[in-house]
Amino acid sequence: MYGALRGRLPAKLVALLKIWDYRSDDTVRHVAGIQMLTPVNSGRLSDLHGLVRVHIREDTRGFTIVDLGTMLKLAHLIPEEERRWLVNSRIDLRTLKEVY
Repeated sequence: MYGALRGRLPAKLVALLKIWDYRSDDTVRHVAGIQMLTPVNSGRLSDLHGLVRVHIREDTRGFTIVDLGTMLKLAHLIPEEERRWLVNSRIDLRTLKEVY
């Protein structure tokens, strides 16, 4: 499912939030505001650059709140067009610092 993404849907991070529930033993929740993305061409790798293209899902709200524990790993989104990105899930942070 979703081709090269192996069943995982990418999302664009909008905000990280820490929420305290003072009513029940000061419970703390770590959540993220995200924009869900949809793979273009069923998530197949592009012949041009070997990356998956994604775009913002039109059927969702501006953003969705999710628990941080549901996120699996980071992916680098490379802007391609307005509201479209390329997904590079193979980049590490040290390489990112050297490139930019």
